[in-house]
Amino acid sequence: MEPRLSTSKQWTSFPTEYLKNIETVFSKSFKLHLENGKIISEGRIYKEELLLRVGYHEKDRLKQSNFEISVEYNKKKDSPVKLIYLMIDVAATMLDEFFMAENDHDFPRIWTEYDVENRKVYLQYTAENSELEKEADKLLGEDSEKLFQGDADVDQIKAQLGIDPDASEDDEDGE
Repeated sequence: MEPRLSTSKQWTSFPTEYLKNIETVFSKSFKLHLENGKIISEGRIYKEELLLRVGYHEKDRLKQSNFEISVEYNKKKDSPVKLIYLMIDVAATMLDEFFMAENDHDFPRIWTEYDVENRKVYLQYTAENSELEKEADKLLGEDSEKLFQGDADVDQIKAQLGIDPDASEDDEDGE
């Protein structure tokens, strides 16, 4: 999952609890469509951008259909929680369209701007398999955990989301 903004370098993951809740809500909402697959969610907090990926991975397939949503974030005027809810709404709309569509040809393959509730929201469709990418990174010796680098702005966002800014990612995962 790559950020839309070129300035987005350092990041931290959305809280594990948020991601689990997102997957639970989507799994309940799309229960009829998930007999042969599952919902996967990932989220990153950057200094000036929030990035959410919600995907559907069908059993026994390599392809994972993802909707990635990017919203610019200004710590002085934006509530990260409200922006995350907006991103979840966009992802839910896109998943609904995905399950109704005959194919995925009409979804944007590059970042495309939309106006949602008077806010610029960027969306793209990808087919990257999250689990395979993580395994490939391990094999190549590229540990994505090294990318979790906090700074004052990210720590502030984490605090607003109810995360201890000093807690490590392992602590949040309960390990």
